[in-house]
Amino acid sequence: MVEAIGPDTRVAPGVEVGGRVSVFPLPGGWSQWILADAETVVPVPDELSDEVAAQILTNPLTAVMLRREAEHHLALGYDGYLVQAAAGSSVGRLVTGVMQYHNVGLVNVVRSDRGAAELRKRFPDVPVVATEHPGWADEVRKAAVGRPICVAFDPVGGKLTESLLDLLTPGGRLVIYGELAEEPISVHASTLLHRALTVRGATLGRWLLEASAERRASDVVAATLIALAFQDQFDVAATYDLGELATAVKHAVQPGKVGTVLIRPE
Repeated sequence: MVEAIGPDTRVAPGVEVGGRVSVFPLPGGWSQWILADAETVVPVPDELSDEVAAQILTNPLTAVMLRREAEHHLALGYDGYLVQAAAGSSVGRLVTGVMQYHNVGLVNVVRSDRGAAELRKRFPDVPVVATEHPGWADEVRKAAVGRPICVAFDPVGGKLTESLLDLLTPGGRLVIYGELAEEPISVHASTLLHRALTVRGATLGRWLLEASAERRASDVVAATLIALAFQDQFDVAATYDLGELATAVKHAVQPGKVGTVLIRPE
């Protein structure tokens, strides 16, 4: 909530004293009070709960960024398919909703049958494959019903990245937006060279540095629309007070966690 606005400060429409806002991550953000640059402050629609409002920027904006990266491949949305790893994550669920809305062919990839079953409940029309099966890559190809897999999203890295590259059709594009795996990616030059594959990194940090003010404003609007449309996908694993920060951080990195860990100032 906005406590005060500096004199002669230009703010986004809807940002006003007493209004709810969200702020891009910044040092000291886990505090009762923060001083934020006006350009980083985004108004929160009344229709959104505090829990969704706390997540309105990072994950929805990542989904917006990934969709733009995917659209660089001309086949996407026509005959080309998209494959995304870690599809059960908060970002993965939003990407699924966005791609369904735009009628993009999609195959989701998760680690376990349990995760696959949970994702099917949320999106019954989108095929899901679990990597715990030895032949999971063939299952992905079968789910794509013979259409080329032209784009893959990967927030993991390591061995999984190598498998995703093998799935791509010549001219395909792999977008890496995370580094969950500890091992490096090992790819022979011929894999990229003879199949003309593109590997691209994408982060919100680069978006903040490189996107124009007009682009950022447009993307924030898109992210807000995503939050409004898919409010049921913003799971909360737990909410902690500031005094429980160490416990909250430990929970946030816990394997198998479903949803986002939130911090509520006292």
